[in-house]
Amino acid sequence: MRSTTPVAQPSAPGSATAPRTGWRRLLSIPTPLIFSASVAIAVILLWRQGTLSNLASTAGDVDASRLSAIALLYLGGLSLLCLRWHLLIRMAGGVSDVPRAAEAFLTSVVINYAAPIGLAIPTRALLSSRDLGLTATASGAVAVWEVALDALVLGGIGIAWLVFGEQIANSPFQANPVLLVAAGFVAGVGLLGAATLAWRRPRHRLRFQVAAIEMARYPIHHPGLALGAMISSLVYWGVQGMTLALLLDAAGIERSITIGLILGLLGFPVLIGMFSPVPGGAGVREALMVAVAQASGIDGAAVLLAAVAYRVALFAAIPPLYLVARGWRALRRDD
Repeated sequence: MRSTTPVAQPSAPGSATAPRTGWRRLLSIPTPLIFSASVAIAVILLWRQGTLSNLASTAGDVDASRLSAIALLYLGGLSLLCLRWHLLIRMAGGVSDVPRAAEAFLTSVVINYAAPIGLAIPTRALLSSRDLGLTATASGAVAVWEVALDALVLGGIGIAWLVFGEQIANSPFQANPVLLVAAGFVAGVGLLGAATLAWRRPRHRLRFQVAAIEMARYPIHHPGLALGAMISSLVYWGVQGMTLALLLDAAGIERSITIGLILGLLGFPVLIGMFSPVPGGAGVREALMVAVAQASGIDGAAVLLAAVAYRVALFAAIPPLYLVARGWRALRRDD
């Protein structure tokens, strides 16, 4: 007698059928609504931290030409990250275009201001899975690739600061060796702890293994796209160094700005803040930047002001670029 029990059909490749109930609800929400809600939450958090008022008072003392240069650098940097996400999606076999990739990426960046990286990265992967034709495994592998690229570049910057900080550009940098070793130790322990925590959970370990296999395959099959993503990462962090230098100049420490100082402020502080459980690394990155500045004999208060401006200005640059992506899609009638 033939059974009448229905047989479950496998999901098609690239299908965004939700892997979990909570994420299924998220996938049913339009991306613009997710973006708008995340912006509202992030603005409230930044306002409660007092960073918005601090930035407003600082911006009033900066000339228009410098503000314009900073704004252009931020928009250019975010555009590079959108391009990198587009390249990574294509590297993983997704059907991507720049405006769709930019919309998914910028939405997840805003979420990172309102939630820890543990929520922002899965959201980015899920939006890409839904809108750009990736499987859940492929989208997760792409998200890991993106974090790995940033960690690689920032780790290299931090190591360059530790090794060459005093020699670069005749820097007057005089850091305490004990502090340098401690910073490197904290960074290593933090990354090792996160990896160990994920490995000890069977579900996370299995996902990590599958994603690692996928990650290893992509650059081999698409070396040009992988190289483009790496170059985008290098150029982006170079642009961030220029932006931070302009903000430090606006904060009144022009004569103390050296390449060594920029490397110290960008490397380990941003890397550790990126992996911190605090939404957007708020407070963690700034505190580490101040520690680096004080070790270099730089006014910590001025660096703190520049660090806060760096965070808020990046957030302020996201909505205009998001509107460009939405407008681009509207002109193509892509919805």
